[in-house]
Amino acid sequence: MKAKAISIHSARGGTGKTVIATNLAMILAKKGLSAGLLDLDFRAPSLNAIFSNALRDKPKFWLNDYLNGQCTEEQVMIDVSRNYNVEGELLIGLANPGVEAIRSILNKSSAWEVTAVKKMFALLCKLFTEMEVDCCLLDTSPGIQYSSINSAVSSDLTIAVTTMDSLDLGGTENMLANLYDALSRKTVVLVNKYSPETRTFKGEPPEAVASRVENALKHPVIGVIPCFCDVLQRERASIMAVYDPKHPFVGKIEEIAKKLEEMF
Repeated sequence: MKAKAISIHSARGGTGKTVIATNLAMILAKKGLSAGLLDLDFRAPSLNAIFSNALRDKPKFWLNDYLNGQCTEEQVMIDVSRNYNVEGELLIGLANPGVEAIRSILNKSSAWEVTAVKKMFALLCKLFTEMEVDCCLLDTSPGIQYSSINSAVSSDLTIAVTTMDSLDLGGTENMLANLYDALSRKTVVLVNKYSPETRTFKGEPPEAVASRVENALKHPVIGVIPCFCDVLQRERASIMAVYDPKHPFVGKIEEIAKKLEEMF
């Protein structure tokens, strides 16, 4: 895989984008690649909790600090490879979950956001050219926010995650048209938590659902992941690709990883 930045985005919260981003990064690292994972959901950061088992101490620097010019690219990235059974590498950059940090990011000016996107390009450049990362996943804020726009323009590809809920589908259609199509950014759709009992596509197999979603959203569907109740009930720090690698959910993410490698 050529060095690529891939953002994981959704129109609304609750689609499972962070779980998908985390497991996808872990699978890429287990395949022997050097993977990066950035928490750009500054309004509701969660990767710090997900990787709490691997972090003995509080991170010295957060992505907030990096974007504020208070640390270098090397200082903000944390290597958690030794904490997991991976053949490659996994580097993570975490957003500050503190209340004051969240309040501060919400009050940033548009001028700061312009500087932030430049810093994001610099971080990705450093990861790809000097830190030899093969693929960096950007877990973004849901909806159309400055941070998600910055992620869109910084990425080579965006995976728009949606459920089959009509509000999610409608929001995804709007987001694709008003953000990704407007910026001419390469985007694919991932349907998550699909149940054949949904009223909209009742009884249809995943292949038929993918076709109908593609026709409705005018973007290719990279995968359809069924709704696994046990995945929804897992603790956030329990990364499926690590603790239950034979689970069919992990198999679906592995299929998506393979498709991404074929694309690049």
